[in-house]
Amino acid sequence: MAVNTDLEDINQTAVYIPFSGSDDLDDVNTDAAPPSLFPERDFHQGCQLRFQACRAAWGKCLKRMQELIHSLHAPVVESVVEQVKKSYTDELPGLPYPELPVISVTSSSLSSSLFDEISFQLEENTDELFEDTNDHFVTHLFPSDCTTITGTMKTIVSGFVSRSPTGGQDIKRKPSASLATYDIALLEAWYRAVCDARVIVHDFEQLEPQVVQDMFEICSSYISRLPLVFILALASPPSPSYIRATYPHSMLALLRVRDCPLPLAEKSLHNILLETFFDLTFEPEIMIGPATIDFAVEFFTRHSSSLDGLLSILQLAHMKHFEEPLSVLAPAQALGRPKDAAKVLLTPNAFPFLDALFARVHGSTLIVPVEHATSWRSATIDSLLSSVETARDIFRLRVKLLRVAFRLILRVRQFMLVHERKSVQGDQTVPELMCLALRGRLGSVYGHLCSMVKMLPAAQLEDFARVVHDFFEDVPEDVKAEENEVISRVETAYKMLCRDASTEDISGLLGDWLSEYFKLRIVALEDVPLWDVWYTGSTPFPSELINPSPRASILAGLIHPQDYISTGQRNGDDEDDDLPDISILFKGYLESGKMINVYDWFESFVVFLEARKRRVGETRIPDGVSGTPRTPSKKGKQKQAEDKVIGEDAGEDEEWLVEVQARFIHALQELDYLGFIKHTGRKADHVMRTVFDFPE
Repeated sequence: MAVNTDLEDINQTAVYIPFSGSDDLDDVNTDAAPPSLFPERDFHQGCQLRFQACRAAWGKCLKRMQELIHSLHAPVVESVVEQVKKSYTDELPGLPYPELPVISVTSSSLSSSLFDEISFQLEENTDELFEDTNDHFVTHLFPSDCTTITGTMKTIVSGFVSRSPTGGQDIKRKPSASLATYDIALLEAWYRAVCDARVIVHDFEQLEPQVVQDMFEICSSYISRLPLVFILALASPPSPSYIRATYPHSMLALLRVRDCPLPLAEKSLHNILLETFFDLTFEPEIMIGPATIDFAVEFFTRHSSSLDGLLSILQLAHMKHFEEPLSVLAPAQALGRPKDAAKVLLTPNAFPFLDALFARVHGSTLIVPVEHATSWRSATIDSLLSSVETARDIFRLRVKLLRVAFRLILRVRQFMLVHERKSVQGDQTVPELMCLALRGRLGSVYGHLCSMVKMLPAAQLEDFARVVHDFFEDVPEDVKAEENEVISRVETAYKMLCRDASTEDISGLLGDWLSEYFKLRIVALEDVPLWDVWYTGSTPFPSELINPSPRASILAGLIHPQDYISTGQRNGDDEDDDLPDISILFKGYLESGKMINVYDWFESFVVFLEARKRRVGETRIPDGVSGTPRTPSKKGKQKQAEDKVIGEDAGEDEEWLVEVQARFIHALQELDYLGFIKHTGRKADHVMRTVFDFPE
């Protein structure tokens, strides 16, 4: 294999080394699941089945959220595309020189799919009226491409001229047969032969201002011959404008800037959570709990207000939920038909799982208390799975009724705000109200709303009754069957108001009815049997996965490497038998002072390996390598016999010594690479520690 010359270049920050292994991937299972975290109550196929169930549940949730994100992006995408098309047709007359069109898309919650949608609309979409394809080519510019003006222009020019006009394979040009790739005259010639050029600049605030200024000045001088349009992605607030605050007036005079702001990031977050987990027509496979909602909102508002980050958080919440062995029962008929489920669960390795399921089912309200003493005798696989199906139906109905009641609270709250009852606003946001509803602690909120209903005047009360009546008209049919009583009461109140009945009596009755209804439906979901199969509850979110601490992880891996080694890979009962060489050296590192003598460090390494060799019954390290004293010398025939044995083992001793030295140097270089030691010129045989404070 040829040596990659980029590895010798000190100016390269990253080098791509292609995979050179076998191309035979038949034996590689890309869908393989990790080992179970709870083997004491899991079965052999449990991990694989939970992995498939997690993919299906997250796929359903992801599809819903992508549809919502697309609906949020649609108005902005339409506005950007419309402005791009009119960039050189809708110009102000009488300008002394043409201006370079620049469209800024401003939002702190930008999603990676937004500019993919813009590119698709500009390149792939067709005009339905004239059946003409859009003749726009789009290239993308990232901060890593814009360190110098030469690199920036090369990226812009190459991004267009290397593409085929028909959308086929990219064109490869000979450097000697064309202009330089950074020469904008090459792009001008390409434009005359092909079509319009559009540039999307990502993370505009991270670009070097001087480079951007030179780029705009160069492109502005070619407007009459090369009509470029720039689309800028901005994460800073629209006011004050980053562009106007950063760049001089001389450059801004060359641009015609148009703003296309996205909806507020916080509003987008609330809408996505509400329409995904509290929608009346969509039912996710897994209901997230208040702990996940709290973490998602905190991370979104304090760290990164990105919709892609929100998707990652919810995906991790799904993966964390399916670590529990019983979560394999989350989808309907997760184990197949009853006969197939019986074959899976009646194997000996599934008995721990059956014991855990049996204990949960017979410890819940699914079994009548008076039947506990005898029902376990007649329990079968079919009866257990039937109880799980019953619990699933109960949970689904409970969650659906909770969603309906919560959406009604939001509707009543909105009605009061429209009619200038601002005292109902409070300090709670929509996600906080979601968490209170899931915990069953929304009493103070709906109690205040019901008291406001009782004080409504006649005209507003009639409008309120109509709003509640129309709300229940739009709920699903199964909800109407369950909420028949409250619906009939609302209809009665609505009809009485239409007949000019006493407003005070009706408002009091309507407020009491709504209060009873909310008290009945806004309850904690943990009361449902087997709730943790379909609900994450108050399980803490694994924040270390979304916001890791590399330093703490490295130290934990060096101090406790056995935590990262599976049981099948361990060599013995003693923890020291499984320590890698770098962890052995790190133990001595922790016990040393500021300066470490390398030779003493090596001798302690050898002593440790010798002790481990003796424990596992392997060949002893030769005397003289470690600090172990030699056997006293003897004379005569006994000495000659021993010399003969030692002579036969001399080759093995030398090989072992070389191996020990190589392992020590390798482990020492790994610690050096991680930054734990520092070389000093004062003492050639010493190194200096760089890390002193360690976690407990």
